[in-house]
Amino acid sequence: MKRWLMLFGLGLVCLCLTACGKAPDPALPAKSNTPTVKATDARTPQSVEIVGPWHLDAACNDLAAFADSLTLFPGYGEFGASMEIRSNGQMSWYIGAEGWYGAYTVEGDKLHAQLTADSGQTTRLWELQLTAEDGVAMLAMPYGDMTITWRYGDREEGEEHAQE
Repeated sequence: MKRWLMLFGLGLVCLCLTACGKAPDPALPAKSNTPTVKATDARTPQSVEIVGPWHLDAACNDLAAFADSLTLFPGYGEFGASMEIRSNGQMSWYIGAEGWYGAYTVEGDKLHAQLTADSGQTTRLWELQLTAEDGVAMLAMPYGDMTITWRYGDREEGEEHAQE
């Protein structure tokens, strides 16, 4: 009986360790579960990684208007903007005080997202178009009567000054 209890306990510990996971061994090559987008647009590379940080594109968006407007994106001048796309199918973005979070799927060169607003808890379906410019992935997001363009990667130094 003690043997069965000990085996049961050992099995339970193994199950818990498996469920919690462990850090990958840095000596082993990393497996990539990174979603990619297969694009049909000639400007878009055949396969673009989309997981990671995104920032507003200063060349495509009027960031000064975002910062000056009290109604468009309140708090943009103070808080800025960011988007994060994760490999587990989750994403979030914020511009100023407005933020959204939820799940996404990729179909061709489209990213479909079902996101919930931080304030108000309303849910909305978004369809973002993937393109590329000079080898850098970009997402065009319809927002009201305009299109907001996000650029893949951390914010570039020159763009911080564009919003001031």
